Amino acid sequence: MSVEIPSDYTPVVQRLIAEGKFSSEEEVVAEGLRLVLMQEKLHKAIQAGIDDLDAGNRVEASQVYPEARRRIKAIEDQVDN
Repeated sequence: MSVEIPSDYTPVVQRLIAEGKFSSEEEVVAEGLRLVLMQEKLHKAIQAGIDDLDAGNRVEASQVYPEARRRIKAIEDQVDN
């Protein structure tokens, strides 16, 4: 597959490579796709939480943040693999 980077983003891609954050345009694009996938999973998880709240299911505040961190890490680990 061949992908053309829009001219608006070319300077950003070049800067990221020059700064050593990525070694190629392909790596920049791959990271962008990884982030899109992670964002999709996070949106689904957030919507599931909203649906639970709408259904009257509640979680104690002391459990919310540790559970959210655990779920976010699990999503990030899935995307990385």
